[in-house]
Amino acid sequence: MRFFTVLACSASLLVPATLIAEDLATGTALPAAVQNIASAAGSGTGTDSIKSEAASAALAKANSLIDRGEAHLLATSDFTHLDISIGSDSFGLDSGSRTKTEIMSTYRLRETDSDFIFAQGSAVDFDGRTTVNFGLGYRHINDGDTVITGVNAFYDYELDAKHRRTGVGVELLTSMLEMRYNRYSAQTGTRLHKGYNETALNGSDYKVAANLPYFYAADLYYRRANWKEGGYRTSHKEWGVSAEILPYLTLGMARQRADSGKRKSVASMSYAIPIGGPARDRPEMQDGTWSAKLMPIRDQLYRPVERENRIMKKTIKLGVVVSGY
Repeated sequence: MRFFTVLACSASLLVPATLIAEDLATGTALPAAVQNIASAAGSGTGTDSIKSEAASAALAKANSLIDRGEAHLLATSDFTHLDISIGSDSFGLDSGSRTKTEIMSTYRLRETDSDFIFAQGSAVDFDGRTTVNFGLGYRHINDGDTVITGVNAFYDYELDAKHRRTGVGVELLTSMLEMRYNRYSAQTGTRLHKGYNETALNGSDYKVAANLPYFYAADLYYRRANWKEGGYRTSHKEWGVSAEILPYLTLGMARQRADSGKRKSVASMSYAIPIGGPARDRPEMQDGTWSAKLMPIRDQLYRPVERENRIMKKTIKLGVVVSGY
């Protein structure tokens, strides 16, 4: 933690002499320090050398304490996952190829051998609009750590137009297959934003993913979303593949289609930063061997819920109805 160097230098005057002596007395620190001081004394700079050696020892001790403190904080933190991702739009078929940036975190509220209760927060920025989300979730894992079932509830709020929405979801996760279903309920009516009338949409989506034994993680998936408001309906489909090619670095390629028949291909990249507890175990490269046996997936307990965190809207522009995020 080199960025603490200035702080450590300032604190060196306050480090107890016993801590300095403790470090000097271990390993080769003491002999080296004595030799440096003796050499300096012979040249008439003994006092400066003593100060320098004391400051170096204090700095080393401060850095050691900071490193140990950081390691302890990460190991005992109740934050279990932090996801930061950046990539092209997903499902925004009428919005071009604008970049989406999203950060998500999960926080452990309670954990036993079989149950995990957590809070999840996120913020997503797309097309100059920011949406924040907060949710609570419950996951249960079986005795063999091979099957996870879960339920969750969320509140979504778009800062710019002040659209609000609630959502609920369910999950079924194994090492071979993952299934997720979410429902969304708009809590606001039509709002005027930048000269256009916007209406938040109700909707649902589901995703089925087959895990592949390649890279650090990989899957082949299908996702469908349906949105509505009054007599207005729209839906989107997506087929894709994602692969964790390096630890925590995932690349994705997908083909999307709207009910209007419009199609496009998209690419995405995300970097996940797991912190705290078992979720900090570094992933291992898979060997490409297919197996029908379910493998332990306890680390999945700590990862964020997958859902659409942006609020889908119907917008009337020059008398034409369009939809997007």
